[in-house]
Amino acid sequence: MTLNNTIHMDIERAPRDPGCYLFKDDAGKVLYVGKAKVLRNRLRSYLRPDGDGRIQIPVMLKLATCVECVITSNEKEALVLENNLIKFHKPRYNIDLKDDKTFVSVRIDQRHPWPRAQIVHKYKKDGATYIGPFASSMKLYQTLDALKRIFPLRRCSDHVLKNRTRPCVYHDIGVCSAPCIAGKVTPERYAEHVNGLVAVLNGKDTGVLKELEARMEDAANAHNYEQAAMLRDQVFAIRSTIERQNAQLGGTKAVNRDVIGLYRSGEDCQLHVLLYRDDKLAGSSSHHLTTQLPDDELVEQFTARYYEGDHPVPPEVLLPVMVDDPESLSAYISDKADFTVTIHCPQRGDKLALVRLANLNAEHAMKDREEKQAKTGEVLANLQVLLELENTPRLMECYDISHHQGGEMVGSGVCFSDGAPDKKRYRRYRIMTVEGNDDFACMEEVLRRRLTRAGKEGEFPDLIVIDGGAQQLARVQKVFDELNVVGVDLIGLAKSRDKSGPASKQRYSSHAPQQITDERVFLPGKDEPVTLNQKSPELFMLMRLRDEAHRFAIRYHRELSRKSALTSGLDAVPGIGPKRKKALIKHFGSPAMVKEASVDDLMKVEGVTEKLARAIHEHFRAQTNSPAAEGL
Repeated sequence: MTLNNTIHMDIERAPRDPGCYLFKDDAGKVLYVGKAKVLRNRLRSYLRPDGDGRIQIPVMLKLATCVECVITSNEKEALVLENNLIKFHKPRYNIDLKDDKTFVSVRIDQRHPWPRAQIVHKYKKDGATYIGPFASSMKLYQTLDALKRIFPLRRCSDHVLKNRTRPCVYHDIGVCSAPCIAGKVTPERYAEHVNGLVAVLNGKDTGVLKELEARMEDAANAHNYEQAAMLRDQVFAIRSTIERQNAQLGGTKAVNRDVIGLYRSGEDCQLHVLLYRDDKLAGSSSHHLTTQLPDDELVEQFTARYYEGDHPVPPEVLLPVMVDDPESLSAYISDKADFTVTIHCPQRGDKLALVRLANLNAEHAMKDREEKQAKTGEVLANLQVLLELENTPRLMECYDISHHQGGEMVGSGVCFSDGAPDKKRYRRYRIMTVEGNDDFACMEEVLRRRLTRAGKEGEFPDLIVIDGGAQQLARVQKVFDELNVVGVDLIGLAKSRDKSGPASKQRYSSHAPQQITDERVFLPGKDEPVTLNQKSPELFMLMRLRDEAHRFAIRYHRELSRKSALTSGLDAVPGIGPKRKKALIKHFGSPAMVKEASVDDLMKVEGVTEKLARAIHEHFRAQTNSPAAEGL
């Protein structure tokens, strides 16, 4: 299966830890969420020719441009996080759970004089205590059955409790303390049972497990193997159920909080933010900084600047180190949020576990960045040697032309800095001097405009890549000579052709031959192109640059084509001249909005009569209902 080259590199850098992975498209939208016990091993399965065998995955992979990983403490936590991420992002290629059910939890309303433990599927902000979530409902039922024999809470509903006049059968067998009958159990003793059960489910009391293990050994020594096996299953169920969960938080109230993690290597610092919304880990972001500031000043300044932007502010922020003045930082962020924001550096408990998880993700992000930089530097150095370039291509630009039968001809220029897209340097060109279908002349115009500007600004790239072969390269070389450009490397990248037809069809068509055509690199002054190893990271780098230029050009061409179709549609309406067309577009903001306007709205534009408004409205309605409307 042919995958985006960035995904190949992301997969090879994936951690060997449990966690979740998110495939995203070029707009950052989550397409698919998955979990794994070992992330790298699971992701590598997508590199197989048939993927992992699921029918929707090949379609998803054609749209994906990157994959991100979030590390968890264990596989079970990854399962819970996967559930939360799917519900939050609603990825197109995950199974759509119509009933919106989630993992089970234990609900205990401690405001009631005689609380009972209930297994529920959803959290509610009702003031009760929720413990969980737990991945296995079967093991949770086993656990509660065992714990209620030690902590005999009532099992009946409030209605039954209120109307019962004698103890139930559960009291007779010793698994209910019978609060329904006065004098059977005091409120203080019953509260001890409740607190004990909550402590065990929260993993804070191992005395119950030790007691059960001791009873299991006694039963085995007495050759009561059936009883020993039952106790063994209860111990296993309790251990599995109360394993710590960091993907979702329990408590009496759903909490929104951000958890900031820090990992440092000298002046290189990585900060990772985990976003918990309604107690669920909904997302994360990673930020790299180079600074000599001490950790406390770094975290304080980062936190303040992070919430100065568009990031949503939660009521609580957990920090990895104690800052010098948390009250002032809290007041500053609270002013931005218009509500009180608590700043806390936890030293123990569940919140400390969350910070450690954020630190672990920051460490992975730092190591991932270092590995990527080292590999990218090696790839760029190899490109210089393999293509005999004058410069190490740290700053590369690629240009492409897009049009449809000579209409709306545009050019694109994209830039990679140290192997990564530098979108601030992307440029779009509307062809001004070329008439007809002449890609070579269009490329000349684009490069002439680019290099002229570079000469004025004094900033040239190390390498310019042309999407084309020897002929296009020769035409662009004339521009270099004309403008006396030196010190900038120039190459062309093109697919070879064979008897089967155009290379693009061979590579991308589902009916294409099995052989894959070679990508060839054309160099100025060289008669024969250079053919790099077709699986080499050096070629992947060039292909990724070329594909990005192609995508950027097509996007601009389609945008102009849509605007042109709508604008020319106005020209076809009798009575619409340049002035009225300009007035309509100015009033509605765009040609597309003119198309959607009603007759009454059109009549609000100066110079548009009711007759003309109806003519415009009917004209676009006719276009919408015609077969050609699909192009609009």
